[in-house]
Formats: sequence, C-alpha cells, structure tokens
Amino acid sequence: MNQDVNIDNLYSSEVDWTYLEASQQLQLDKQNYGSDYIHLYVDDIEGDWLENWNWEEDLNDYIDAFYHHCEQGNYQFAFDTLKAGDDLLNQPENYEKGLEVYGYLVERLEQEKEKNLKITEEIL
Repeated sequence: MNQDVNIDNLYSSEVDWTYLEASQQLQLDKQNYGSDYIHLYVDDIEGDWLENWNWEEDLNDYIDAFYHHCEQGNYQFAFDTLKAGDDLLNQPENYEKGLEVYGYLVERLEQEKEKNLKITEEIL
C-alpha cells in the first residue's frame, strides 16, 4: 500500500497506519466484490442475527441506527431497525418519538418516490 499520504490535521500529525490500511482494504473489497464484500467482514450475514441482537434497552441505539440507514438510503434496513425497537417505541413515554421517526421514514420514502417518478418521466 502507498503510505505517502498527506493529512492536514491541526491536532495530530500522526496516522495510525493499521487503521488507514484497513480502511483502504475495505474500499478495495467494495470495488472488487460489490455488495458481496460484506460476507468478508460479517459472519452469518444471511442468518437471523438482527432478531437475536442483544441491544441494550436504550431507544437511542435504535434511533441512531435508523437515521444512519435513512441517510444511506437503506430504507428497508431503517424500517427493520424500527420494527426491532417496537417494544420500546410502543411504551407510552415514547409514542411521540415513534410518530416522529415513522413520519420521517414516510417523508423520505415519498421524496424517493417523487425522485423516481421524475427520472421515469425524463426517460419517457
């Protein structure tokens, strides 16, 4: 790997080459294997790991993961994350938060639908 990297950082001039090389390898694997690269990094990706995930009973973990998936455009994963946290979202103190996140998902899906319709119209 090429180690001639110039990083402008006011706080640290040192680079942890191990992490940099791992990051570069991840990017190469993405390019070489496409979506199948995940099988190199996650055991039993096709299994039921999400259902068996032992999250803390902290709604913030679910909400953070939800917004991350939305930002990546992974709306199915975002929905699955909310469904996994439904026990917490269905508690009376979290009703408002549940409405907020499901409403946000609906907005994002509507935006995606409009974008796809415009693309389709341009093609036709």
